Amino acid sequence: MDPLPCGLIAFRHAPVPLSGVCYGRLDVAAELSPEGAATTIERALRDLALRPGVVWSSPLSRCALPAVELAARLGAPHAVDERLVEIAYGAWEGRAWSDIERDDPIAYAAWLDGWERAGPPGGESAIEVEARVRSFWCALSPACGASPHLLVAHAGVLRALRVVACGASWLEAMSAPAPHLAAERFPLPASAVSLEAR
Repeated sequence: MDPLPCGLIAFRHAPVPLSGVCYGRLDVAAELSPEGAATTIERALRDLALRPGVVWSSPLSRCALPAVELAARLGAPHAVDERLVEIAYGAWEGRAWSDIERDDPIAYAAWLDGWERAGPPGGESAIEVEARVRSFWCALSPACGASPHLLVAHAGVLRALRVVACGASWLEAMSAPAPHLAAERFPLPASAVSLEAR
């Protein structure tokens, strides 16, 4: 996406030390320290010649702690928004995906078949994540001079932003990678594509 004079730049949090585990809403610490993650993001911002005016995050520590550190370094406010939390996996949180597939095969198969509109037991669908991320995005103000908004984000939120801010389908949003600590730029609502047209 072309650089914008005032947009939203997002970085996925650092990796977490869980492999093969469903951990959406679990408050799992990242493998990299908050200071280390902040340094990586700060370096990327310097390379892009960007100085954010506000640093957003979810309340989960893998996003919030590096966001606090970044805000302090940048002299910008840190804002926590519950709408930016990772997708809720309900009854599957904290369980190995292999165990879920073995122990709950009917619900697992139904979710794989209809994840856009059907969530795991007690969890969220992609459409539900999209709705809350859209609410956050639509509330962002372009009146911030030359300073973009910065977001330390979860993968599910990044993918929802691709849908709401860029007009991608969910299949398109899911097919593109969401690397850790890599910059992804989004327009603000005033600059965005027409969502009604998609």
